[in-house]
Amino acid sequence: MTLSIMTALEIIEEINQLPVDELSIVKEYVSKIPNAKTIAAIHEPVEGLEKFSNIGEVRKAIKELVNDA
Repeated sequence: MTLSIMTALEIIEEINQLPVDELSIVKEYVSKIPNAKTIAAIHEPVEGLEKFSNIGEVRKAIKELVNDA
């Protein structure tokens, strides 16, 4: 079996030729790949940021932000 390098366009064309059920699997997989902005946010420093232990604390903090705006 010989492997060849494909361009992005060739890969997209191959994917578009998949049966509908397989195409939906590819789309679902690709939609879950984080983009550069998400990856950058994951690596942002969190020291000094407020931490919450439950959703009630989160809601309270959001209300305070809205009221202070």
